[in-house]
Amino acid sequence: MSYKVNNILYAAGGDILNTICVAITFSEAVNCDMLTEAAEQAVKRFPYFSVKLERRGEEYVLEHNIKPLPVIKGKSFPAIGSAETDYHLAALNYEGNTVYINTTHFITDGNGSFPFIRTLVYLYLHALHPGEIFNTDSIALPGSEIPAEEEEDDPYPSVLLPEEPIVTAKLPEKILRLDDLYNARGDRAGHTSFRLSIKQKELMNYISMVDGSPATFIASVMYKAIVQLHPDSHLPVVCGMQHQFRKALRKPYSHMCHVNIVPMILPERLRDKDIETINTMLRGMLILRASDENDILTINEHIRNELRIKDMTLEEKHRCMRNVLLDGIGENTFEVSYTGRVPWCGTDKYIENVSPYLDIALSGGLSIEIFSVRDRFDINIMQSTADTRYFDRFCKLLTSYSIGYTAEGASHYEICGHILP
Repeated sequence: MSYKVNNILYAAGGDILNTICVAITFSEAVNCDMLTEAAEQAVKRFPYFSVKLERRGEEYVLEHNIKPLPVIKGKSFPAIGSAETDYHLAALNYEGNTVYINTTHFITDGNGSFPFIRTLVYLYLHALHPGEIFNTDSIALPGSEIPAEEEEDDPYPSVLLPEEPIVTAKLPEKILRLDDLYNARGDRAGHTSFRLSIKQKELMNYISMVDGSPATFIASVMYKAIVQLHPDSHLPVVCGMQHQFRKALRKPYSHMCHVNIVPMILPERLRDKDIETINTMLRGMLILRASDENDILTINEHIRNELRIKDMTLEEKHRCMRNVLLDGIGENTFEVSYTGRVPWCGTDKYIENVSPYLDIALSGGLSIEIFSVRDRFDINIMQSTADTRYFDRFCKLLTSYSIGYTAEGASHYEICGHILP
C-alpha cells in the first residue's frame, strides 16, 4: 500500500525537523507489553500512520511499513525515519508514567492524529483495566470500516478554486522577535517547557465576559507579558495563530496536516490597552483571516506548488518547498495553538496530563499549546531558552485577572530528529 506525500514534506531536512511529540502522563506506570500490543492493534485501524518514506526517482512516496510500530523505553528517542525506528514516521517511547507519541507535522497535525491517539489510549487502558467500561461510541476500533475521506492521501482539488478573500494581512518589515533577543544575548539553549493548568470553568467564565476563546485570550495575556517586558521596543508584535483549513477544504476527517499560521498583527498603539480590548481585536482578526474565503488562498497555494514542483529534481523540490514553508510561516513573535476539546470517552480518568511538544525552530522563539483534559486546560509554553521572564509575567497577569492556576517549573525537553532516505 502506497500513499502520496504532502508536497510540503520536501521542505524537510537540515535544520527543519518539524517533528511533534504528544506526551501523555497516566496515573500509573506504563506497561510496555500492553502498550506494544495496543500500538499494534491501533495501526490496524490507522494504517496510514504505519508508514516509511521511500525515494522513487525524483520523488518521495509513503509505503506501508509492515514492521511493528516501535515502542522504546527511555525519554530520549532516535530519529523517526531512521534504521533505529525501522524507518517508521510515527513511533512511541515511554518512561515512568509517561508515553511519548512521536511523529512529524509533514504527515499529520493535532486534529489528524488525535483519533489515532484516542484509539491507542483506549486499547491500552482497556487491556490494563479490563473491568472498566469506557464509552466507545466515538472511538475508531480495530476492524471498523476506514472511511475513504479519512485515509485519502490527496484531498486537494486538481484545479484552482475561485478566490474571493475577505482580508489579507501584510506583515511589517520588522517585528519584535524573541529569537533575535535570545541570539543577541547568546542564551539560546535547546527546548525548555513551562507548564500550567487552569480550571476550565474558571477560565471560560472569565473568557465569556470578554467575548473571547481560549486561544485568543491566552494569546492576549502573552502579548501583554511580552510588551510589558520590552517597554522600549516600538516594533509590532505578531502572534502566529495556528488554524486548520479542513472546513474550507470540505475534508473534515482528513488525517493529513491541514494547519495554517494566521498572523495576528498587534501594533504599538495596542500596548496600553486593557485585556478585553486586545482580546476583542484578536478575536475579530481571527474570524476574518481564518474564514473559508481566506483559507482557499492556502488551498490554491498547495495546488500551485504541486504543479510547480511536478517536474523538478529532488534537490530542486527540497530547495523550492523549503522556501515555500519559510515564506508561508513568516516571522512571528510567538505562536498559539489550540486543538479544541478532545473527547476522551472516559479514559481521561487515568490521565494526569497531556502535553504536546514541538520543534519551535520555525516559531519566533516562544510557542504555546493549549489542551483540554477532564475539567482543566493544560497549557504548555515552549521556548528556545530557559529564560523564565515571559512565563513569570504571564502567571502574574493571570493572578491580576483573578484566574487561579497551578504551575510547574522549567523543564528541558527533546524533539526527535527526522531522517530522509
